[in-house]
Amino acid sequence: MHLSDNGSNVKNAGKSVVWEDNDFNFFTLIDGKEVFIGRGKEVPYPLEEGDCWSLPNGKTFAYKNGVLEHVKPLDEEKRLKECLEGIYEKFEESYLYSDPLGFVRKFDDIKDIEVAGFIAAGFAFGGVPQILKILDKIDKIVGHKFYEFALNFNAADGFKVFKGFYYRFIKEKDIVALFLILSEILKKYNSIESFFLEGYNPADINLKNAIISFSKRAMGLVDFAPVYGSAVLPKDSMVHFFFTSPADGSPCKRINLYLRWMVRNSDNLDFGIWSGEIQPYQLIIPVDTHMARISRYIGLTKYGNPSFKMAEEITENLKKLDCFDPVKYDFAITRLGILDLCKKSKNIENCGKCAIYDICNLNG
Repeated sequence: MHLSDNGSNVKNAGKSVVWEDNDFNFFTLIDGKEVFIGRGKEVPYPLEEGDCWSLPNGKTFAYKNGVLEHVKPLDEEKRLKECLEGIYEKFEESYLYSDPLGFVRKFDDIKDIEVAGFIAAGFAFGGVPQILKILDKIDKIVGHKFYEFALNFNAADGFKVFKGFYYRFIKEKDIVALFLILSEILKKYNSIESFFLEGYNPADINLKNAIISFSKRAMGLVDFAPVYGSAVLPKDSMVHFFFTSPADGSPCKRINLYLRWMVRNSDNLDFGIWSGEIQPYQLIIPVDTHMARISRYIGLTKYGNPSFKMAEEITENLKKLDCFDPVKYDFAITRLGILDLCKKSKNIENCGKCAIYDICNLNG
């Protein structure tokens, strides 16, 4: 029975619309889909804040802030954890060939790792083979000495060595501006970590405010006149792409990726070379198209498009599985997309082989 069907009794339950057909079946819309929420006295109508009920088939619904939601029972949460722990164990360091992090593993010096890591995370968009190719090109230009190159960098020499440089929409002016910013950070703060920590509050639940501060201060750190001909950054410059901000709604995938690499040290994937002031539970999941799509498949988010709100929602749901290290699942989940193991549409033959098939919303 739909809203427009004859005989239906539409009732407004705050922000959610609930309707009842002639057989006393109640329905609502969840994520744009018509959902059966119970029959007769199974539904505590009229709904009040905090109402929660379960159907004989085990589905549970809750009414919070005027919105009806489907609540996963504990056994589903356990299944989710078991599944994600399984792929976390499977996709370990032998899969680094499929990630820009593998490029950073070529470096031994901590100072080089910190700077090379920022460059690698910054260019982590597009296909992995193309990403690794451009990173190798930059590596040759800097002579495999990212820290020394960045510390001693100047715009005039930068234009010489990066002449004709481009990667998708990043041109030579943008990479010169990027190294100019990094150079100023290293000269004034000695490390990217020290610069980042200036905007960090240990009491914050996550790094949202720290990232806002980091990007804002970085973009105001240098005179861009030697690069763009103006002290003020032109609107069409792309260096800001490396310093996105939650204040603009961006998921900040590349910054969150970099922070994951620098902070976590509980496995053989991430470096964890920063001092330890930032805690792993404060990290936010890096959201790209793979993470967004697969997270929707397994119920980690209700948002449709990548955004910082989506990143926070996914992170908070992963905290239910591991409250100390929620982003540890990032590498494994994104392997499913990057390695084309999780397809973009339902296909029985392919889906049946998928590691997350048992918990996927497409399996139904």
